Amino acid sequence: MAGEILTLGRSELARLLRAIVREGDPWQAAGTAGLPFPRVVEGVQQLLRHGLLAFDGQRLLLTDRGQALARELGVQVAPEIRCAACEGTGVDLGFFTEVTRRYAELAQGRPEPLAAYDQGYQTIDSVMRRVALMVAQGDVEDKDIIVLGDDDLASLALALTGLPRSVVVIEIDRRLCDFIEKAARRAGLNITVYCRSLTERLPTELLGRFDTFLTDPTETEHGLLLFLEKGFMCLRKGEGHAGYFGITRIESNISKWHVWQRELLSRHAITFTHILPDFSLYANWEDPEEQPIPDLPPFARPARTPWYRSTFFRVETLPEFQPPEDYVIEGGRELYEDEDAIDQVWRSPDVDMAITASVMTPAPTPFPTQLTLGRHIIAEFWKCRNREPLRGLKQVLEHAVRRAGATLLNMKIHRFVPDGFSALVLLAESHISLHAWPEYAYVAVDVFTCGEADPEVIVEVLKDYLQPEESAQITLERGLGPLMVLPALRAETETPSLRSSALPMGV
Repeated sequence: MAGEILTLGRSELARLLRAIVREGDPWQAAGTAGLPFPRVVEGVQQLLRHGLLAFDGQRLLLTDRGQALARELGVQVAPEIRCAACEGTGVDLGFFTEVTRRYAELAQGRPEPLAAYDQGYQTIDSVMRRVALMVAQGDVEDKDIIVLGDDDLASLALALTGLPRSVVVIEIDRRLCDFIEKAARRAGLNITVYCRSLTERLPTELLGRFDTFLTDPTETEHGLLLFLEKGFMCLRKGEGHAGYFGITRIESNISKWHVWQRELLSRHAITFTHILPDFSLYANWEDPEEQPIPDLPPFARPARTPWYRSTFFRVETLPEFQPPEDYVIEGGRELYEDEDAIDQVWRSPDVDMAITASVMTPAPTPFPTQLTLGRHIIAEFWKCRNREPLRGLKQVLEHAVRRAGATLLNMKIHRFVPDGFSALVLLAESHISLHAWPEYAYVAVDVFTCGEADPEVIVEVLKDYLQPEESAQITLERGLGPLMVLPALRAETETPSLRSSALPMGV
């Protein structure tokens, strides 16, 4: 039945039906289904059209045919286990009662959210639960904290605890910047505000100086990675620093989650320590005259109670962590809107106005014609005297990566029968490869790194380990300009032939 009349996949449809049966209220079902809002709307439209779903003016109800479809898909509704006191977050705000009261006072009169900037602020309790979690994890007290985008006014809540060493905000919306600065002066809080877009370069004094960052990125693939990369640029190098961010399933599909998680783990020496679903609840839009989707009755009127939820993430840096280099991109609609965006089916009139404003579209910075993105060394080792190179090769490669300031992602060493081996090392900064011909005591080495990682160090470590009597190498500057070969740092020997006399190199 499902495949004949519905465009949602079976898994998506099962999620939607489960949420409808559990919640009844269409907005709450949309908030808990785990699907982008446009897909929820598409599914509800088709279920209503084909007589599988009914709407009585308040609740969505499965018809007999809809119940048959639910059974076909194996939809089972789990019992409600969410704690009413903490709203399922596991965070008790009792310790922060006074801070919560003062935060609520400071937040009064805040600017209304603009859809153009993907704004929408959290409930007071949600903001304070984030702060409480950050305090409990040791990421607030005596820490330098940066907030990237602050329509939630989290900077005020953090500073009100009296625990941070400093709080800095980067925010694109001049209204919010002015509001935070005035509120901070009124309450005597140590908050510094930079009014600028993250598409621009960050002020140099902010790079690599913070212990903790907090952000709620836009949920397009480009926007999400931009916000998080800028956050990592601000963290100090080394271990024990933290990043916090919220991401929904309401405007971001699960495949997109896979992409950004894979990207972050491949680029940075970090680990995910917390993934807390439905941790943050957002206040409803306040315009009583708004009709979100006027021709679809379940979503024709705004929700009566908050429904928009996000998952809260914490990542922590490892000892090898290095802040990435800053960059400039051209801002525009692709940072704020894609096929999962709520505005695909619920469009606000201020979107086009603000997206075309100059603050959203800074002039792009042209790439230099001789941009160097990395160094690539191709080395030749002859007459290698290490007779058992495979015995400690893994440990030596790990040591070389650490010494060079690079980040190891994966390693594969393969032994050929009867002899020979290949080793491939995947780095966040690129790669290392070795290919050995034991019958010639010869090893071909290829090392490519970008950023601050030093490929010369890796080559030297391998040379010390393999002990070649003769070697040669060339260095290539990799980038967008003409390919240039740089001279080796020091001349070794003239290039010998593979047929020259060689000491045996066992495997």
